[in-house]
Amino acid sequence: MTINFKEEVLKRKDNLILDLQNLIKINSEMTTFDPKRKGAPFGQGTKEALDFMLSLGERDGFQTVNLDGYAGHIEYGTQKDFVGMIGHLDVVPAGSGWTYPPYGGEIHDNKMYGRGTEDDKGPTIAAYYALKILKELGVPLSKRIKLILGNDEETAWRCVRHYFSVYPETPVAGFIPDADFPLIYAEKGISRIFVEGKFSSNDVISFQGGLRDNMVPDQATADLSKTKPFDQLFLSFIDQHHYQGECVDHGDHFKVTIFGKSAHGSTPQFGENAIDRMIAFLISTGIKHPLFDLYQRYLIDDYHGVKLGLNYLDEEMGPLTNNVGVLTINQGVYRIQLNLRYPNGVNFDDVVSTLKQRFEPYQASITVDKHDLLLYKDPNSDLIKTLMGVYIKHTGDKDARPINIGGGTFARAMPNSVAFGPHFLNKPTFIHQRNEFIDLDDFILATIIYTEALYELAK
Repeated sequence: MTINFKEEVLKRKDNLILDLQNLIKINSEMTTFDPKRKGAPFGQGTKEALDFMLSLGERDGFQTVNLDGYAGHIEYGTQKDFVGMIGHLDVVPAGSGWTYPPYGGEIHDNKMYGRGTEDDKGPTIAAYYALKILKELGVPLSKRIKLILGNDEETAWRCVRHYFSVYPETPVAGFIPDADFPLIYAEKGISRIFVEGKFSSNDVISFQGGLRDNMVPDQATADLSKTKPFDQLFLSFIDQHHYQGECVDHGDHFKVTIFGKSAHGSTPQFGENAIDRMIAFLISTGIKHPLFDLYQRYLIDDYHGVKLGLNYLDEEMGPLTNNVGVLTINQGVYRIQLNLRYPNGVNFDDVVSTLKQRFEPYQASITVDKHDLLLYKDPNSDLIKTLMGVYIKHTGDKDARPINIGGGTFARAMPNSVAFGPHFLNKPTFIHQRNEFIDLDDFILATIIYTEALYELAK
C-alpha cells in the first residue's frame, strides 16, 4: 500500500494546529499530589488536559481509558502485540517574563508560543494525529497501537508507575515523542538529591529560589531583617555585576529579588542560576552561616561538580552535571534540591557517599529523593534502524546518527522504546524556559515522521 504521509498530514494541518492550541490553553502545571483527590491526583489542570486528550480519542472513534487521572491511553486495534507511545500532559511552571501568554497558544511568525508546545503537548498531539491518520486511512496493521498519556512526568513519574501496574504489558516496539531528533539511544542517570540542615540567622528571615530541581532557577528572593542597609548593598551589588533585581522595603524587613535565566536541568550551562547570584550577594554583605560556607565551597558557579570532586566526562555520553534547582529557608531549616545527572562510568553510590563526606562537617543531611538509572539501547537494533530510516527519508539528512542526552524520558518506563523527536538539533529550543514555542513547520514535519514511523512499526 502506497501512502503519501506528507500529503495526509497537510490535509489535516488546520485541525492539528487547532487541537494543539486548545490543549496549550489548559494550564496543566501540577499543583499538589493528593491520591485522595478523585480523578485529579495532580491537580485540576492535569485532569483537564487528560480529559481533553481522551475526548479527542472518543471523538475520533478510539478506545480510551482514564486511570483515575494518573494516566490514560488511546488505543487502536485488538491484536495481542502492540506498538506503544507515551506522551505527557503535565508541564513545568511557566515562570515570569513571557512575551506572549504562556497559556495562550498564540501564533507569531509561524511559531506557536506556550508552555508545553515542545515539552510535551505538541509532540503528544503529533503522535495522536499519526495514530488518527492510520485509523482514518484504514491501513492493514499487524499490531495494536497504544498512545499512553502521563500526567506526572515533570515530577515523580507516579503516572506511569500506576499505569503499568494496571496494564503490565510490554510493547514489541515503540517511541517516546519527548526529546530530540534524529533519535536518542542513551540517557544519563538522573537523581534528585536533598541537602538539608538547620538555619538560624539574625539577618535572613526566609529564602525562596527556584521552582523545580530540573529547571535552572530564574529567580531567587530573600527576606532580610534591617540589621544592615541591605537595600543599598543590594542595589550596589546588582549594579556592579549588571544583574537584574529589585528591593522592596516592607517596613520591618527588606525583600530582595534577583533574576537569572532559566534552562532545562540537563543543560545548566545554558542558564544563569539566580540562587548562585543571591547567595553571592548574601556572602558579600558579610553574613555568616554554615549553609553559605557549604554553598560557596562546593556548589556556587559549578554545574559539573568540580568543587565536589564529582566531575567526570564520558566520551560517548558527555559530562556529569549538577544543577542547584531549588533552595528554601523557612522556619529554622533549609533544603537544597540538586538535580544530578551522570553518564556511563559513574557509580551513583559513590556519588552519594562523596556528597555525605563533603557535607557532613556542615551538619547537613543527604537524601536521595529520586534516582533513575541511565538508559542505553543498541544503536544498531532493528527499532533504531527503522526509525532512523524514516527520519532520514523525510529530512534528507543522510549523515544523521542517533545521539545521547542528559535528559530523561519515558523510554526508561517502557521497554523496547526510544525517545524520538520532536526537536531538531539545528533549531533553538526554549524547553523549561520562558517563551517556549514550537515552529509550526517543524511541528508538521514531526507529525509526518511519526505517522510513517508508526506505520513501519505496526504494519
